[in-house]
Amino acid sequence: MDPSMLRLQEIAGTNKKSKIALDLNVGASTVTNWAKRGVSKEGALAAAEKYNADANYILSGMSGKPSVSDLRAQIQKMQSTTPPPSIDTPEGTKKVPVDYGMSGQMPVISWVAAGSFADVMPVTIDDAIEWIDRPSNLSPRAFGLIIEGRSMWPEFKPGEIIYVEPNISPLELKDGALVVIHCNDDKQATFKQLIIGDSPEDMYLKPLNPDWPDQKIIPMGECMLVGVVDSKVTRYR
Repeated sequence: MDPSMLRLQEIAGTNKKSKIALDLNVGASTVTNWAKRGVSKEGALAAAEKYNADANYILSGMSGKPSVSDLRAQIQKMQSTTPPPSIDTPEGTKKVPVDYGMSGQMPVISWVAAGSFADVMPVTIDDAIEWIDRPSNLSPRAFGLIIEGRSMWPEFKPGEIIYVEPNISPLELKDGALVVIHCNDDKQATFKQLIIGDSPEDMYLKPLNPDWPDQKIIPMGECMLVGVVDSKVTRYR
C-alpha cells in the first residue's frame, strides 16, 4: 500500500476504505486507486479539511503545515503551467486530450482496467476498447463493459455491453442491485447481483444464472465497489 494512503488512514482513524470514501465524498474506486498509486493532491486537501489535518503530511510525510489555501494555489499553478516540449515530439505535432472529440460518449474498457478504475478517464486512448454513446442520466465517469461468460445468463448474454455508473456510494445500494466489484486480490472486476439481508453477514453476491454452481459467492464486505449497472445495449451483428 502506498505510504500516503497509510498516513491518510492514520489521520482518519480507520483503515476501512469505504468509511474514508464516505467521509471525503468520493467513490470507493478512487480510494482503492489512492492505495495503489498514492493519494491525489485534491484528495489530500479534502482530507485536511475533513479531519483538520496537514495535507502536506499526507502527501509527503513532512509536517510543514502549509494552509489549505496555499496548497490549492500551488496545485492551481502546477495545473496551469505548460510543460516543456518533449525532445521526442516531432515539430508541429498537435497535442490533444485523450477524450478529444468524444463529448457525449464513454469508453468501453476491459474487466482488468475496471478493477483499478479511478476518478479519471482512461490514461491513454489504448485503454478504451471502443467508444459508445453515453446515456444522459449517467455521469462523465461512466464506462461500458462487455459481458463475458454465462454467470449472469439469461438476462445478460456474452457480447452485450453494460453501462456502469461509478458515482455511487455503497450506502446507496439496494437489495438486488446489479454491481461491478473488485474482490480481494483478483486481477479484474466481476459482475454480480447484491443480496442484502438483516445484517452485514447476510450481505453477499450471487449470479443470476440459476444453474451456476456457486449461488452464494462472496461477502460484499470483502469487495470494493467499482460501480452499479444502469442498463445494457444488445447488438445482433
